[in-house]
Amino acid sequence: MNILITGGAGFIGLALTDALRVAGHTVTPLDNLSVTSRRPSPKGLVVREVRALTPRDLDGVDTVIHLAALKSVPDSFETGNLEHNVAVDRHILHTFVVSTARRLLMASSCEVYGEQTGPLAENAPYAARSPYAVGKVASEQLAGIYRPLLGDGRQLGIVRFFNTFGPQEGADAVVPAFLSAVTGDRPLTIQGDGTQARDLTYIDDAIAMLTRVLDGPELLPVVNLGSGRAVPVRDVADAVIRAAGRGTITHAAPRINEISSFTADLSLFTRTYGTVDRTPLDAALALSLQSFGRPLTAAGPRR
Repeated sequence: MNILITGGAGFIGLALTDALRVAGHTVTPLDNLSVTSRRPSPKGLVVREVRALTPRDLDGVDTVIHLAALKSVPDSFETGNLEHNVAVDRHILHTFVVSTARRLLMASSCEVYGEQTGPLAENAPYAARSPYAVGKVASEQLAGIYRPLLGDGRQLGIVRFFNTFGPQEGADAVVPAFLSAVTGDRPLTIQGDGTQARDLTYIDDAIAMLTRVLDGPELLPVVNLGSGRAVPVRDVADAVIRAAGRGTITHAAPRINEISSFTADLSLFTRTYGTVDRTPLDAALALSLQSFGRPLTAAGPRR
């Protein structure tokens, strides 16, 4: 396939670009490089704004994978990332619909579920608790408006990511923030009491799930990509300290509108695409730690 990936220099975009190229696909990564990254840019990167894309740019493209976004939930309370993300998503939707490309796969987030109990299935109601999440809800609803405009054989799908982490991730999420702290000999800062739980998905597992989606005969309107297990943040901190062999923990005020738990219901994914092997959390953290600094000496965790 000939594939265009927006956000191709980002954490997930770079890993997906590499995996799809290894599988024999022709991949064009596109990114505006507005977000500072620890990673080298992928070969053949097109440095361009998504909103500068025209339908002609999609000539000869089979599949567009739209990952580009400003993704910080806390920052969304202070900045205009809601408006930015929705504008970018609307542009890619319109550009795709009037182009000759066959498929568009858009990235969304577990944040659209908000505060709900139990494993979160795709048919659960929206319950956004941040401007970022409101933007993702709006973009999913825009996709629902554009989907009926597609002709025969054309597809538009959405994947909802649940806390993907791994080597070389920017320190703007809980796992890389902990890894960055421990390798920098700083305390691991837990916002709140640490009982809030997150469904953590190692990057290799997330890419395996994405590949299954792309290799399937048809894109689902929306499907979860996660591990199916929620881990309390304080347990994640302890696991990072075990992997590093040292470290201390401190606490700060809770995040605004903190959500107590995210757990992906993977029933739909499994029925459609089968099961994917999971990397154990301790092993995934050890692999991720290697990209954040020097190895540390063995010691027990302290609070």
